[in-house]
Amino acid sequence: MSDEAISSQAQGLLRREDRPPHNDTGDYDIAIIGAGAVGCAIARELSQYDLKIALLEANPDVGMGTSKASTAIWHTGFDAKPGSLEAKLMRRSYALMDKYLVEANIAHERLGAILIAWNQDQLDALPELLKKAHANGVTDVETISAEEIYKREPHIQKGALGGLFVPGEGILCTFSVPLAMAYQAVENGVELFLNFKVAGLDTSHKERVGLLDQQGNKIFARYIVNAAGLFSDEIHALFGKTSFKVRPRRGQLIVFDKMARSLVNHVVAARADIHHKRRAGQPDRVRKHFARTDGGGFGR
Repeated sequence: MSDEAISSQAQGLLRREDRPPHNDTGDYDIAIIGAGAVGCAIARELSQYDLKIALLEANPDVGMGTSKASTAIWHTGFDAKPGSLEAKLMRRSYALMDKYLVEANIAHERLGAILIAWNQDQLDALPELLKKAHANGVTDVETISAEEIYKREPHIQKGALGGLFVPGEGILCTFSVPLAMAYQAVENGVELFLNFKVAGLDTSHKERVGLLDQQGNKIFARYIVNAAGLFSDEIHALFGKTSFKVRPRRGQLIVFDKMARSLVNHVVAARADIHHKRRAGQPDRVRKHFARTDGGGFGR
């Protein structure tokens, strides 16, 4: 559904402060499966309307899936494919997060990122990446010399040939984002169900769907939002849809002591080898990066 269509439908809904008393039944207008960053953000937004909403989470608390284990990078979307849905959503979400982090008092820093070229092929690829960034509306991105890199990051190993500087890149507390959004959603009337892992459906009713957990508990809703992250394809399959498959990849994060914080000043990434083979449609890979963490140390 397009943004225009969503906006048009939303205009017909009453904000909570304007709504009449809700008919309190055991059914929900919307059930959101997954209380990670995405599910909690959806719940927070929809809680502003005259809707009865259930937020379901398989774990004992919100944000315990992929949301807790990200690199904590606040990304501008500079390297997304221009014109793609990813590029559009990254730019929109960056502006929204810029405002929300302050509003919710979430720890964050706009450090800027340096993408380093370590060989000639990587150096030759930087102008095209710069062009892509500008096409995505991230117009403050610029190429920098090796001398500038070492001025900004004196502890980087020798051998850098040049790089790309992205001022808008930053870090944020990945634990606080879903927690803050879930808190606001619940305060505004959303019902949160923890330890509710959707395992089956009840489709015996005409205008609503029943979601069953492994203990046999059941919640009915007229609309279902699938925000189950790594398990979204399994939820999709429950509804008879097999249009996509999630293939998770296990990464590794190394968190250094706070005393190491002064060793790095930016998000520092190595430009993936342009000759590295990758599957069609995947973005250029960054093999490793360093970033200061909101906890005082830095992660790799």
